[in-house]
Amino acid sequence: MGKSKKAAQNRKAEQRADMVVKAVFISLVVLGIALLIGFSFY
Repeated sequence: MGKSKKAAQNRKAEQRADMVVKAVFISLVVLGIALLIGFSFY
C-alpha cells in the first residue's frame, strides 16, 4: 500500500514539474515574440 501511494505521488509531482516547465517555456517564447514585435516598431 505504501509503495503504490508513493509511486502515485511521484507521478503527480513529475506531472506538475512537466506542466511548470512547459508553462515557463511557452511564456519565454511568447515574451520573445512580444520583444521582437516591440523592437520592430521601435
